[in-house]
Amino acid sequence: MARSTLMSVLLVVLGILLPPLAVFVDEPKINDEFFISILLTICGWLPGIIHAFWVIFFGGKGQLKMMDVLILVCCILLPPLGVFLKQQKITIDFLVALILCFLFWFPAIIFAIEKKRTR
Repeated sequence: MARSTLMSVLLVVLGILLPPLAVFVDEPKINDEFFISILLTICGWLPGIIHAFWVIFFGGKGQLKMMDVLILVCCILLPPLGVFLKQQKITIDFLVALILCFLFWFPAIIFAIEKKRTR
């Protein structure tokens, strides 16, 4: 059964902040994957994150394809690219995502850089 995009985003955030919790939310039972995630997170935060993402996206009920993970990351980092990769062509949705990025994201970056220069 495929999971919703909102659930995927939630699991990505949890996977970064608290990897064992993300593994538990993905499959709500205490099993060997959960304990491995705890052990790897104690040994090092990055190994815990890698293991959590592996369990969430390639094991259990998630089983997203690598392209789905790439599209999700692109939607978070550069929304127009994520829309383009999902639809495989330039549509009105791509243009809306592009305009929204230019209107709200880039002016904020320019403002922050200008404020940094003036202090």
